[in-house]
Amino acid sequence: MFNFRHYVPILKWKRAEQGALKALTEEHRKYITPLVQFVMPRHEPGEELEDVIAEFEKQAPQKAKKVIEIWGYDPIFVDISLLLTTPLQVESLNTILRTGYKLGGNFIPVIYLNDDQEIKKIACTLAKENKSGVCLRLTCSNFDFPDLTKLNQDIITFLSSSGLKEKDINLLVDIKKTKESGNKCAKYLNLSQRIPNLLKWRTFTFASGSFPENLSECKIDEDNFIARIDWKNWKNYVDNKKLRRKPAFADYTIQHPIYREDYQFFPPTTSIKYTLENEWLIMKGKKQKFDKYLASAALLVKTEKFYGESFSEGDKYIVEKANHYPKYMKAKDRGQDIKGTGSTETWLRTGINHHLALVANQIANLS
Repeated sequence: MFNFRHYVPILKWKRAEQGALKALTEEHRKYITPLVQFVMPRHEPGEELEDVIAEFEKQAPQKAKKVIEIWGYDPIFVDISLLLTTPLQVESLNTILRTGYKLGGNFIPVIYLNDDQEIKKIACTLAKENKSGVCLRLTCSNFDFPDLTKLNQDIITFLSSSGLKEKDINLLVDIKKTKESGNKCAKYLNLSQRIPNLLKWRTFTFASGSFPENLSECKIDEDNFIARIDWKNWKNYVDNKKLRRKPAFADYTIQHPIYREDYQFFPPTTSIKYTLENEWLIMKGKKQKFDKYLASAALLVKTEKFYGESFSEGDKYIVEKANHYPKYMKAKDRGQDIKGTGSTETWLRTGINHHLALVANQIANLS
């Protein structure tokens, strides 16, 4: 399906992420296979969980249609592990996969070694029927890399029980959060080379994320830079010629790798998160101060760090908002009500779209 010159962004299936994917050019898309994680819809405290679950199940067929509307018929990894209950995961995976396949989608279910047996059964059965294969996602938080013997035995047991072979399975090693030093990346990249029959798996990808949980360390009205440890460590690793197999690159774009559902109730700062070659530029604003987006955009487009209006749809949006800034301020000075700052959602979409385009370019230019 793909070799190490490929990119697997791990994204929540929300409107901002959907918009970022849909706006990609064909040139960028050919280097990308997204992994999308379905999450529970926003629900207010006190709302009955049974009602939320019932609504999600009702909308599952439409979610499959939406995936095809956004990504078309190219391969896409589908992960239901963040849904709240095992029965909901089982029902959603079954409905989304079956609907997607009927519509011609190329959905690849994501499963874990410790998943419920019913989840594994549905994923493997449908994968064999539709020849889509599966993605086996190994995470160091719930599987034992330190006990490599047990891990390898668990993999052998899974292969035997599933009726699948390595050539049917996309192997994804995901360590989630990586520390600033990158030692965690190095440790698990090396350990992953000892997975049995590494050369036989359909694809092999290594995922990590180094974007911070929040921007509390960043200062307002200053350019803040955060190292892209995930990218730098992966890049250094694949340059090593002694590897049994080089992994493709996966990250969490401009979001923290650990998802916390309760964060949806806390308004974020109005900050621009702009990906550069080896770091992120953070132009931090204050909560609910949406005109800060415009001011930061106006500053960004004048710097040498800006990639230009034609680089991505996200960059085009930044220029549009930068040009709107003088009009906005003039109207504000006159006491007029004027819109056009953009929202938290549109700026997240912008930042993710730019990030996807940049990483696709970096992958394309690997030697």
